[in-house]
This record gives sequence, C-alpha cells and structure tokens, in this order.
Amino acid sequence: MKEFLNGKLQLSEGYLTFVADDAKSCSFILPLYTVRRVERINSRTHNFALSILNWHQMKLTLQINGHKTVCEKFCNTIRDNLKNQVRHMKNLRSFLSTCFSEALLVDPKKDISIGGLGLIFGFPGDIKKLRDRYKTKLWIEYLQTNGRNLTLIKFPYFSKLVRVGLPNKLRGEIWEICSGAIFLRFVNDGMYEKLQKDNAGKISLSTEEIEKDLNRSLPEYAAYQTKEGINTLRRVLTAYSWKDPELGYCQAMNIVASAILIYMSEEQAFWTLSVLCDRLIPGYYSTSMYGAILDQIIFEHYVQNKMPILYEHFQNVDVQLSVACLPWFLSLYINSMPLIFAFRVLDCFFMEGPRVLFQIGLAILKINGDELLTITDDGQFIHVLKRYFSTLDQPAHPNNKNQKIREITKFNELMVVAFKEFSNITTESVIELRKTHQLKVVHNIESFTKRGQIRNLKDTSKFSKNEISIIYDKFYNAQFYGKQKSIRNDSRMDLNTFYRFLGSITSWAKLDDENLTKENGSPRDNQGRRLVGYELIHKLFIHFDRSQSGGLTLQDVVFGLGNIIFGDLMSRIELFFNLHDSDKDGYLFKEEILQMSESFLFIFRNRQDDGHLGSVSNFIKNAFEYTDSVGEINENDEHKMRMSLPSFRMVILADGYLEEFFDSGFAVTFQFIEPTEERSKGLGREIFNALMSDGMRLAEKFGKKINNAKSKSHTDQNNSLNSKRHSTTSSVQSASSMSSNNKTEINNSNNSSLIPRNNSQDSFISVESQKSLLKIQRNDSPISFGSDEEDDGLMQEVDRLLNEFSIDENGKKKKKYFLHNLCCIVVL
Repeated sequence: MKEFLNGKLQLSEGYLTFVADDAKSCSFILPLYTVRRVERINSRTHNFALSILNWHQMKLTLQINGHKTVCEKFCNTIRDNLKNQVRHMKNLRSFLSTCFSEALLVDPKKDISIGGLGLIFGFPGDIKKLRDRYKTKLWIEYLQTNGRNLTLIKFPYFSKLVRVGLPNKLRGEIWEICSGAIFLRFVNDGMYEKLQKDNAGKISLSTEEIEKDLNRSLPEYAAYQTKEGINTLRRVLTAYSWKDPELGYCQAMNIVASAILIYMSEEQAFWTLSVLCDRLIPGYYSTSMYGAILDQIIFEHYVQNKMPILYEHFQNVDVQLSVACLPWFLSLYINSMPLIFAFRVLDCFFMEGPRVLFQIGLAILKINGDELLTITDDGQFIHVLKRYFSTLDQPAHPNNKNQKIREITKFNELMVVAFKEFSNITTESVIELRKTHQLKVVHNIESFTKRGQIRNLKDTSKFSKNEISIIYDKFYNAQFYGKQKSIRNDSRMDLNTFYRFLGSITSWAKLDDENLTKENGSPRDNQGRRLVGYELIHKLFIHFDRSQSGGLTLQDVVFGLGNIIFGDLMSRIELFFNLHDSDKDGYLFKEEILQMSESFLFIFRNRQDDGHLGSVSNFIKNAFEYTDSVGEINENDEHKMRMSLPSFRMVILADGYLEEFFDSGFAVTFQFIEPTEERSKGLGREIFNALMSDGMRLAEKFGKKINNAKSKSHTDQNNSLNSKRHSTTSSVQSASSMSSNNKTEINNSNNSSLIPRNNSQDSFISVESQKSLLKIQRNDSPISFGSDEEDDGLMQEVDRLLNEFSIDENGKKKKKYFLHNLCCIVVL
C-alpha cells in the first residue's frame, strides 16, 4: 500500500515530524531513536530524496524540493542527530515491552497483563454492547498497516476509529500516544520510580490534601473500594506533587487520575497527568483554577454567539453558566456522565485537544435547549441536565419508524451534534480567545483572593484599608519574585523573601545580596565579614514569627509592622532591647550592646547629617558606664557586665537624637506608598509563571546548543540544523508505524529558575569578626570623612569606644584598628 502526500517536514534534535497540507490526511512524529537505517536515493521528480526504515520495518520515502545547499544541510543534520540518538536505542526493547500494542500484534488471543486497574477489577460497561472485540480487530488491522506506539502514523481512518470508541485494553496506550505522554515516558525512563524512592515517607501540604480526597475518587468503581486501588492512586498523585511542587495537588486531579488509571499503568498515568496539567488544560488545577475559569468565560462567549436566545434566557433568570458548567470542564465530564460515555469523550479529547470540551458542552445545551428555555433558576438547570446525563444510553428517537434511527442513542446524537454543528470551533480559536480574556480573568481572581484574605485578617493593627492593600501587594510581590530562592512550598514568607519585602517598604532595609555567603549560619560578604544588616533583619523576622514556624503569614507581617508603627516610645525601645537580647535573659551583655550600636549605624547609614555618629558614641559610653555587674568585675571577667531594660531606657532617653528616633523617626521610615508601576506587577502572575517556565525550558535548551556549537569547528556549525521546514512529497510504504498528533518535539528539559540579583549600590555595614573591625561605606554621602575636623573627631571617638570595649569569641580583648583611616581609604 502506498500513499503520496504533500506537506511540511520538520527536523529537531530528537524527532522528525510530518503534517500534510490539509492537516487531516496524514501526520506523524518519528523519534530518531526508532530509525534503523537512512539512505539517500535518486529521485526523478525532486531535488533530494531519503529512504527511512524505522524500528517496525516501515519504509518512508521523503522527497524534498529545495535549494541544493539547504538539502545538504538537512542531510548532514539528520545524520548528526541520528548519531546523538543512538544511546537511546538500547532502552527501546525494554520500553516496547510495556506497550500493549506490541504484544497484541504478536498474539491477539493471548491474555496480556499490560495496562491499568481494569485488568484486575474489570472495565466499565458491557463488553458485548460496547463491541470491544470487533473494535480490537479493526485496530489490529490498522496497527499492522500503519505502525504502532512510537512509530504510529495517523491517517483519517485513525480519527474515525477513535470517535467510535477505543477498545478497553488499547485505550490507555492510544491516550498516551495522542497526548504525547509516551515520548515523555520514554526519555524519562525511571523518573517515576526515583520520585517515589527519593520522597518516600515525606509529608507536605499536598500529600495531606491527597489523603483527604483518596476515598472520594470514583467511589462507584470497585478498585477504589480496596487498598490496592487507593494505594495506586496515592502513589501517582503524590509523585506528581513532588515532580511539580509549585502546583502540587488540587481537587479534581484525583478524579482525572483515578479515571485514567483504569486503563493505564501507574507510570503511564503519571506522565499523562503531567501533559494534562502542563499542556492540554493549563491552570485547571492551580490554586486559583484560573485556566478553568478562563475557559468558562470562553464557553459563555460561544453560547452567546451560537445560541443567543438561550443565552439571553439564562441572563434573564440569572443562571450562572460559569458556575453550573465548571464541574464539566474540571472533571473532563467524568463526574457528570456515566463512565462509559465520559471515556468516549476522553478518547476524542486526547486526540483533538481542549476544543472537544467546548463542543460537547455546546451540544448538551443545544439538544436540551427547548427544556432549558422553561427553567427559572440554577436548580432547575442542574436538574434538567442531570436527568439528561442519566439517560444517555436510551434511544434519542424511540418512536421513529426507521429501525436504524431508533438504535441511535442520546450519546450518539450528542457526538454527532458536537462534531458536525460545532465543527468550526477550532484549537486556534480557543487559543485566541484565551489570549483575549486571560489578563481580565487573572485580575478578577487576584482581586477576589485579595479581598478574601484581607477580610480574614483578625488584627489589622490600625492600618487603613489602603495601607493593608499595599502591604498585601508587597507581601505577595516579594513571594512571587523571590520564589526561585525560597525553600518553602507553602504561602508563608521565608527569611530570604523577607529581606526583599522589608527592603520594599523601608529604605534602610535595602540590601546588596551579591557574593553573599554563609558561615556558621551567619551571612557574610565575599571577604568573610559579618553583615550587620542581614542580622538585624533576621532578628526582626524571628520577632514577627510568633508561631516559630520559620515562615511568616500575612497576619504575622501586619501585626509585627503594626507594633512598630503604632507603638509608643517605650514599646519601640523595648522592641530594640528584645531584638538584641539573643539569649532572652532580660539583659544585654557587652557583645549585644556592641551589636546594638552596629544596628544603629546600619539604620542611620543613609542620613545626610552626622549627628548619629555622636549619638552612637554617647550610647556606647553611657551603656558601659551604667551596666550592672554580676559578681566581681576584673580585667579577665569583663563579659559579665550587663545592662537591664530600665538602664537601657535611661541611656536612650539621655540622648535627644536617639529619643527622637524611637519616638517617631523609626516609624516614619516605613512607607506604604505604592508606585503606579508596582500595581501592574500582580496581573497575570500565574500565566506569566507558566510562560516563564516554558521560555526557560527553551532558553536552557538553546543555550546548550550554543555552547555545543562553540566547541565545534566553523564547518560543523554550518552543517548543524535545529529545525527545518520544507515542502515535501512523502511516500509511505507500510509494514508498521509511527505516531503522534503533535507538530513539534516534546521538550523534556527541567524547568529552569531565574535568580534575580540586586545590583543596588546602597551603602552597607560589615563587621569583621576576627578583628572587630567596623566598616562604614557610604557611597551616596556628599560629605567626605577626611575633610572635616569635627567629623574626624567623632569617627575617632566611635572607633576608640568600640575597640576599647570589644571582645572576641574567647572573651579576650581584640587588637585596635582605626575606623577613621579605613573610611578615608573607602571614600578616596
């Protein structure tokens, strides 16, 4: 049998794909690791021709029209790419042993145990009524002629076989082929088992939610009334939550996973679920379900355009289609229809994509249109359609005189109406409408979520509504843009994100995190010096974390900021005391007093005046003068000198500069004014994140290609070709097959993460622990430390006091260094 077809050919690193000009008569994806032999042959009608023999002994002849140079590049590239794919061929035999079609063609009568839970607990429906054996026979004929699993070629007859319903034992594999999950499973061999092993015994928020939903998953199916079925479902959902911890788990995923597990093995179901969440219905199972809500708006748009009278009636009686029909889309009709019919819808969904969901939904409304025009509320709407779904197996026209028409069931009628009357709903139109409405949807979701979270705050700490709104925005902006550095998978803010958040509301907390390292848990710069700013903010983080969970909720942040901003003079003094009382014994010892002075200098570092230098100098002098003593004080026991809270208050109130700082100066450093450009950052975060992930996959892959290309000679670079499209004539000679409905290579690269860097030139203070050296760098100060005698004296005084009372980790006095000289060097 020969077929001559014109179309477009594409070549990538791992795949050769073909799509006929009409996009219906033929398409295939040929993994290069399934190619046995490629020969260049002569052609009388075309400039260039190749003969390809694949793993299943199918011979394809590719005849290409193009410039000689382009054809030569194509030939050289396919040769090089084939060499790179040879390493995958060693896994081919073991992988094909997991494909039902391989065993089916060897011995169709043999009882084959490759598949899902249906092999043990039975498949839904009556095998005789479903004509399962007859369908299997038709598929055997097709697979023998047109290839199977990795090498399947899709001709128009393929679509017809899918629409009439797949045979039970072959259904899982055809779903896997149509979705492209089969290619992911092959190139990620062993990943499912590795996820199970690496995360065995671990608990997360997702695993807890999974446990709650396991017993609610298709309870009508026998497998999910047993431990075996429940454990199988648990393993698949848990593995996916570890594969994509950002998405984790969302309700309704259990319904879809439990359905496909009836026909698929665990590993097949795992990769098919990945394709569903990432590609076919993105955003359906996110926290906000923005994808499902977006498609509901599109569905309403289609109803309004194609059934305006019915749509107007729904508007008049206040029937919310987006609410009533949302379960159809979320569960892919599995929870709405009897299982045998829902699986027929899934057959078409995996073959043709998300547009099937809209076509089926519109057909349901059209068929029941007359009755729906009589309803008056949502309850009646649901009742009418629930009754319709329960009678899908009944004749659509029981009183018709024609026997063949009487045999047509309501489900048959539904499929005919869906694919004939709504055939103009295409994947392209769905994508275009998604682009049109997506920002509006995400904005509405964020606004709703924001109002809900703010409303649920137990304590708003005297903040106005506008200030709470700004705190909310900055809290989640910091969460989103710091996500790559965060070690948490929940909504709490970790320490690294808190650095970013605090820097967005007060200028003194802006930090430069380049070349940051950690030593004994303490942040250090690239020269190993302790960074005072990070330590001070860390102390605030611990103070805000009332639950001691290592993460801050929005309520924690609002409460903590409220205590600072709306507190009084004495409460702020006590706050600073408690922040630096590291052992919480109610006293500040010498090292803690010195750390307090460093914190003051860090907060004051951007001030234009130098009054703070004298105040810090007086603070150190008075603090050590009014310290209490514990036991006898001698030269070797100085570290036992301590200062209580009352003494600390007295020292602060004795200095006008510090008193003003605690009375009002510290509170006013927190600014809750959101620039206009900040307000737009929140829009489309989830969509942006999905696009960013896709972009980073491509960027990472392209970067690897660039790096590889640099190591090759100029000649090799000219011969490399990542992807070419040519008008071709494809001659297909049968013996077996190839597959897939996708036009591009499936990208299996892991998600890359963007690590934002703060290139701020803000000043910072660092303390060199071994030398007790305080370094003050003030790049933005207009005053030179070396040019003013008064400043010079203050700097020397601060340096003298710090060094006089400094102690090292062993309790010994440290060597003196002159701060004045160091600062002069920095400024010059």
